[in-house]
Amino acid sequence: MMSSGPELEIDLCAIGWNFRVLTALTAATVSAVVKSDAYGLGLEAVASGMAAAGCQSFFVADLSEAEKLRRILPRAAIYVLAPGYAADPTPYHKRSLVPVCNSPEDAICAALSVERAPYAVNLETGFHRFGLTFDDVRRLAQTETHVPALALSHLACAETRDAPANALQWNRFVSMCEMLRPRRRSLGASAAIWLGRRFHFDIIRAGSALYGLQMPTADPSPIRPVVRLCAPLVAVQTVSKREAVGYAATFTTSRVTRIGTLALGYSHGLPFAAANRISVSIGPHEAPLIGRVAMEYVTLDLTDVPESLCRPGIAVEVVGPHFAIDDLARAAQTNPQEVLLRLGAGCRRRYVNSPVGAAGGWGR
Repeated sequence: MMSSGPELEIDLCAIGWNFRVLTALTAATVSAVVKSDAYGLGLEAVASGMAAAGCQSFFVADLSEAEKLRRILPRAAIYVLAPGYAADPTPYHKRSLVPVCNSPEDAICAALSVERAPYAVNLETGFHRFGLTFDDVRRLAQTETHVPALALSHLACAETRDAPANALQWNRFVSMCEMLRPRRRSLGASAAIWLGRRFHFDIIRAGSALYGLQMPTADPSPIRPVVRLCAPLVAVQTVSKREAVGYAATFTTSRVTRIGTLALGYSHGLPFAAANRISVSIGPHEAPLIGRVAMEYVTLDLTDVPESLCRPGIAVEVVGPHFAIDDLARAAQTNPQEVLLRLGAGCRRRYVNSPVGAAGGWGR
């Protein structure tokens, strides 16, 4: 029996394992990207676990996350990705935070700062979100009083090994760094590890792989799954043949059907588009999700599941060894990062520290 709502189990040992795997695959420093509340899994718990595994530097979304992280990791290097440093540098200096300068205004402010505090610059190499252009870098190189601690950029197509954009961005990044002469360089996130060592530079900004999401370029993948999602069955009924189920009657029974109601919906982060596209596990048995995903509930076809397992209160596994976050994202035609973040924000979290062997049993 489980409690009344869905529960996302987060394996901190698996996160630590993934961090150590990545560090073994590169000579670069592996820095953890813990933005958006560690991809929805809980900033404090996840960052503490990674620090225990040996991680010493982190990237966060904004000052709010940086301040929260600084309270628990007083000596870690913390990079703040959000723009706006020039508007108020004081919080960065006060808490020893490293701003990532996304505009020439931010970069010049940091370069001319009397505090001479470390700063990073984001270089525009082909992603076109924000960052310093070639002209910006040229001007900064002529005016700076101290060089950036880090120059970084972001690959648009790192998950596609032979994408022409990868080489184009690499060349632009190297050219800009030659002008700027930063102390350290970082071009790649998790997927870049498998593009070859020339993409590693000095720092890999690892996010997705730490949280158990699979890298298309890694085959076989050494990454361990991190999360397991379970929800309780709250009602069971039997309906006749040719009966409609759920909103808009998107599913009609083709036989006398045992239907279960599961306490999980889009308010908890289950994608609306998963309707009629996935199955869940009840013990060793699978049951398809039928009908639309509602705000707090979904319905299952339990007809082929033994009646002894079809009782309210029983735990139903939605994500786990049989069906990973990546599989759920494919079924819903979205990306796994979005699915992970929404489930983490919408479900009750439970942290576990499983033996490495147990986590490894989830291998794909």
